[in-house]
Amino acid sequence: MTPTKQTKLYQKDGAHNGNCFAACVASLLDLPLWMVPPFEEGFGRAEWYETRFDEWLARMFKMRRVKLEGHQIDKLPEFYVASGHSERGVSHAVIYSNGIMVHDPHPSNGGIMQVDYVWFVENLEM
Repeated sequence: MTPTKQTKLYQKDGAHNGNCFAACVASLLDLPLWMVPPFEEGFGRAEWYETRFDEWLARMFKMRRVKLEGHQIDKLPEFYVASGHSERGVSHAVIYSNGIMVHDPHPSNGGIMQVDYVWFVENLEM
């Protein structure tokens, strides 16, 4: 896992969403951020961006995303993404390990107030 900071920040009246999701993907996959498509453009349309992300992950890396509600740390790999609301009042994604936040892609490093769900990647079975 290579910590990567986001380059777009959410602003209520802004022209774009923040790219914490893409920064978490880049961090988990040890990629530079520019290699991750701008999935944040699909936020607000969860079915669209999740489907596109899953297709990209399978085609490019032969991996799949596993999403779990809540925060059951006994079922998780060393590094995983936790999502919830930040103190800024917006949905946010950060990297956790063993139940502890180890990387926040936002410059504030404020993390999330509560884990709503987690996801991680694993190799597709061939």
